[in-house]
Amino acid sequence: MSAARQCFESMLAGRCDGRPAWLPLVDELPARLSQTSYRELTADAGLWTAGLATAAELLGADAIVAGFDPTLTAEACGAGLDWSSMPAGLALAPAEIAAQPTAAPRQAALLETLRRLGATARARFGLVAMLAGPATLARQLCPEQPLEEGLRRIKTAHMAVAEAMLQARPDLLLLDERMPDPEVEPERAWQRTFGTLRNLAAHYDVPLGLRVENWGAGQAPWLAGLKLQVLLLGAGSGDALTVARELAAGPLAVGVPVPVHGDAGTDAIIGAVSAARAAGSRLFLSTATAVGGQGDLAALRGLAARLRAAT
Repeated sequence: MSAARQCFESMLAGRCDGRPAWLPLVDELPARLSQTSYRELTADAGLWTAGLATAAELLGADAIVAGFDPTLTAEACGAGLDWSSMPAGLALAPAEIAAQPTAAPRQAALLETLRRLGATARARFGLVAMLAGPATLARQLCPEQPLEEGLRRIKTAHMAVAEAMLQARPDLLLLDERMPDPEVEPERAWQRTFGTLRNLAAHYDVPLGLRVENWGAGQAPWLAGLKLQVLLLGAGSGDALTVARELAAGPLAVGVPVPVHGDAGTDAIIGAVSAARAAGSRLFLSTATAVGGQGDLAALRGLAARLRAAT
């Protein structure tokens, strides 16, 4: 087992010895490394598998995060996409939600990519599967309806995709959500949906986690109440490190974001995370946004080297 894999497993197990795990998010970078378009990459499991593994090596990652694409499952459920720019955007909500979303070309390619990564890369890296969260998918597919009704309509399709991803046996299933308002407690129907997903993940013995954007510091108790195993903070309205420390005082492993290309504050974040871990906080490191297809690859390698050196 590689040192990267050991570090990832230590994070999932709740241990604070050693350096923090490093889980960068990627979207277009594997396509750039494969010298193809993102649309072509995500329709070809062979290209996607190789591109994700190469990107993880480049970034010095402890885990491969596959499926960081908020439009992928919406497209599988029948939504139309606008590919005129990257990242692609939603162009049209479906009149009816597709009955077999796992058969959609890009969704099927992701499932096969997860299976291939499990067979070829699991000894070197942790394997994280990402899926649009239930509220995100409900807003994408049912934008004119109340959230509770949207959650009801998308439940069958969303659960089908979640179960197919769990059957691929990732080390972690990470839902991707955005809070509608950082100052307002989310609806109870949303929380109940997490309970259903938590039970499904437990059936397959796969940890369930959440990446969340647009959070507010006052929502930390609600997030803790979801009773998930991993929480990754994206962009929010509070200090991520402060909120992460609060959440990591419980059973959660909490990811603290660093800027994609690093800045003057990156070393301070890494140092603070390392110090908090020494005091017993279950923190790890990720990126604030995806490492995309732009930018100097030498700079990306430099960021990885800084993270390794500082941790």
